[in-house]
Amino acid sequence: MVVYRPKRRFPLWAKGAIVLAALLLLAGAGLWVRSATRPSAEERLAQAVASMMAQLDVLRISHYTPDVVRDGQVVMQTEYQAALADIERVRGEWQSVRGEVPEPERAQVDRAIEELRMLIEARRPPAEVDQRASELIELLRGLRVHP
Repeated sequence: MVVYRPKRRFPLWAKGAIVLAALLLLAGAGLWVRSATRPSAEERLAQAVASMMAQLDVLRISHYTPDVVRDGQVVMQTEYQAALADIERVRGEWQSVRGEVPEPERAQVDRAIEELRMLIEARRPPAEVDQRASELIELLRGLRVHP
């Protein structure tokens, strides 16, 4: 004797629901992993400050020296162009994190970067640029994330 069992069909809507649920679970897991690995605001600010301070040190020590600018004249054009690029990199890095910093400090850093850029473009004496860059470094060291 042969027992015949009719083939059960799994409803198409149930298959679709299972696939949709699996996709939603995968998307949720992906978002969770992404948010867990994203640096915090404090970490982003610390990384940016370290990068800006390093760039300012390069500017002071290597790219804007008495050998590069003397008596308002550019002696070494490539080093002078590198100094201009340094301050632009500092400004770009600052723009990426400035929203994390409270307003009074934000305005101070904005002003300090702009003044330093203007000094470089005006080909001011390297000692003056070095002093302003050092002041900006100290200002950056004291930054904290907006509460």
